[in-house]
Amino acid sequence: MAFSVDFIERLKAANPIEEVMSEYVTTKRSGRDYVCLCPFHNEKTPSCHIHPNEEYFHCFGCNAGGDVITFIMKYHNLDYVEAVKLLAERANIDMPIDSYYSGINNTVNVKKRMYEMNRDAAHFFYKQLSTPEGRGCVSYLMQTRGLSVETIKRYGIGFAPNSWSALKTYMLGKGYSEKELEAAGLISRSKNDTRKTFDFFVNRAMFPFIDLTGNIVGFGGRTLGDDKRKYVNTPDTAVYNKNRFLFSMNIAKNAAVKDGRILLCEGNLDVISLTQAGFENAVASCGTALTEQQAKIISNYAKKVVICYDSDEAGQRATRRAIDILNAAGLETSVIKMQGAKDPDEYVKKFGAAAFNVLLNNADGAVNYELSKARDAIDMNSDMGKLEFKDAAVAIIAKLESSVERELYGRKIAEEIGISYASFEAELQNALNKNKGAKRRKQNLDMLRFADRRDSVNTEASRHFGESKAEEMIIAYLYDNPDYAKHASELLSPDKLVTDFNRRVYEFMLKAIERNEEHRLSAMNACFTPDEIGKITQIVEQGRAVRVDLNVAEDSIQRLLDYSSNQLSAGDMSDDEFLDFAQRLRAKKS
Repeated sequence: MAFSVDFIERLKAANPIEEVMSEYVTTKRSGRDYVCLCPFHNEKTPSCHIHPNEEYFHCFGCNAGGDVITFIMKYHNLDYVEAVKLLAERANIDMPIDSYYSGINNTVNVKKRMYEMNRDAAHFFYKQLSTPEGRGCVSYLMQTRGLSVETIKRYGIGFAPNSWSALKTYMLGKGYSEKELEAAGLISRSKNDTRKTFDFFVNRAMFPFIDLTGNIVGFGGRTLGDDKRKYVNTPDTAVYNKNRFLFSMNIAKNAAVKDGRILLCEGNLDVISLTQAGFENAVASCGTALTEQQAKIISNYAKKVVICYDSDEAGQRATRRAIDILNAAGLETSVIKMQGAKDPDEYVKKFGAAAFNVLLNNADGAVNYELSKARDAIDMNSDMGKLEFKDAAVAIIAKLESSVERELYGRKIAEEIGISYASFEAELQNALNKNKGAKRRKQNLDMLRFADRRDSVNTEASRHFGESKAEEMIIAYLYDNPDYAKHASELLSPDKLVTDFNRRVYEFMLKAIERNEEHRLSAMNACFTPDEIGKITQIVEQGRAVRVDLNVAEDSIQRLLDYSSNQLSAGDMSDDEFLDFAQRLRAKKS
């Protein structure tokens, strides 16, 4: 749908792209622009550039790009209208009601409805704390868990009654259907009698899952009875994905940016206890093993992670898995050593916040932690044990990227087990070569599996490389020179473009300019996906980089007019020849 140009311009002016993006990533000033680690792929060197004057961003690593609306759409996986609504709410701007409701599509409507359902359900659960039946839950939260009234309110904690229909009855009375409630994970359908439905959460302390925009996307429930399922979480829905959600990140993000680190816990109550104790940069992965997506979200706010998992064997296994995932995301990882308590919640209660802060400051680096665990599992007094430890140490140290770190740890291990560093280094080098070989094979497989990933938006480009580049130069020139549109349309009608994607972009710009409407990125969000907007941003950036001028644009038009199946096409021009191609076109007119 289309919002008015005035509304979109007012929206963007109230939401400067550099300010909005700085709420999600750490930005650094670079001349008139800003740079940051791209929030859409893992990287250690910033390749994402934000251009405040041009009001767009572009990542040179993954080609994500667009304006502030595109960023919100892509980051939160939102529809165009949802993204506009989020930015309007951020800036306290009223949405144009007629346009909003007439333009909502089904996906937006479903998500909006689900947010409303979760909000109403959270209100119901919270109110149950004030009922006679809810007193047991209040006692559990305040006496057993030591939570204050302020903490309970801050997290919106509630109580699901010991009833199979209490929530369903309440929600049906609010006008929701059973189908909607089932889709939101608030009720379940009987396997034996599919006509029967019942509350998903029964006799549980309820913890709302709140996303970065303040919407309630789901719930976690801790049993207050004898249910063997200690914790139950909302299943994946249209608004909740367990692999991407981190509990309390809505609170932790600001503290994490300030402190530079995230405290990663196993359970919701560990996080809540730490937050209450003053450690507001704590998050948890909600009953699922840490995922790459969650590690990426963490890396948007901090460069260091302290793993605060339970001290039991299951917690330590989870710690070892998390270390590899966090390291792959470029995060500096350390691990606390808890003695006298099984988890952070218990530790803070027994020893206090100051003692826990000492734990954090003395947390072992990930390498020392892994070496210590390997050492503890082996009889270091025997020669066989030392050899076994040496093999484990080689595998651990070989994962380090820094040669200095590898030598530092390697010399310590060699001295500990009584061998020369030269012999240890030889085995380490063998492991490094194997790792490189495995990495190379994986890269080759990825290249075969995603042969077109370099241009996953314009999939026809690989078959018509030269023509697609000519099309891109025309688009880039037209983007910055809208007064050329009339002449361009006379020379080259959209049907003459070879690739469908570029044809769509070219046609959109011609029509918008002809109607005296906005033709730039801000007008494209309603018609193109965030990935497509990223590709268009790349086209504009490349066009400016090679200084596409009128001569290049018109020779590119002529190339397309002369196009035939036996002319220069796929395989005859490589990516590296792109600049040469533009320069040759320009030289013809000089």
